[in-house]
Amino acid sequence: MANHARLGPSGAHRWMGCPLSVRLSEQVEIKPAGAAAAAGNIMHTAFERRMLGQGDITQQEILELGFLDVGQNKATLIVDQGAEAAFKVLARFGIEDYLCEQRVDPGQFIGRTDFWGTADLVGANESNKTLLVGDLKTGRGRVDPQFNEQMLSYALGALTLIDFMPKRIVLAIFQPPLLGATAAVWVTDLQTLDKFKEFARTQAALTDDLECQPNPSAEVCQWCPAKSICPAHQNK
Repeated sequence: MANHARLGPSGAHRWMGCPLSVRLSEQVEIKPAGAAAAAGNIMHTAFERRMLGQGDITQQEILELGFLDVGQNKATLIVDQGAEAAFKVLARFGIEDYLCEQRVDPGQFIGRTDFWGTADLVGANESNKTLLVGDLKTGRGRVDPQFNEQMLSYALGALTLIDFMPKRIVLAIFQPPLLGATAAVWVTDLQTLDKFKEFARTQAALTDDLECQPNPSAEVCQWCPAKSICPAHQNK
């Protein structure tokens, strides 16, 4: 099985905004992840361990982060504040049962086998019919949970992990470099998720459409790996 989905939630904003970007990206060599991404992966691992009560950031991780120009104080603060923000949100909604680094499969709701990903945090409270998904962001580029395609994808996939129909869907972003130990939270409902599901179905189908045209925008194109061969940018 591939390590990454063709239609991954982490890239959903891009491929749902411009479905052609998927096929174009398959035609270019994907560059290895940079230092910031590598550092983020290490801090995510430490965050998961903290959430599960399995220890703090290790000296080996601190050493590795140092090679990536991330100091011990910064890394420790991000992990500490990220976990504190997550625990606050879990407590706010009375959630005691949760999973970390959980694979979710939103694709099964739209007939796709290439639409899946891994959520940093999934929690649920059956008594108050709440489903929560949370995501740790270690960078300074602000991420808003409202109508966030990545978070909605995780929430859709997480429906298979619970035995009840939630009345409340909570999307939470933990971003210590900007928010400290406070989460950005958006509360929505199944109606929103149902609308998103149909939107995802339509956009996913377009990624296979040979007649699909580019749909450029500043946000969608910013991190697109296929920008160098995209007709929209060549025409410019």
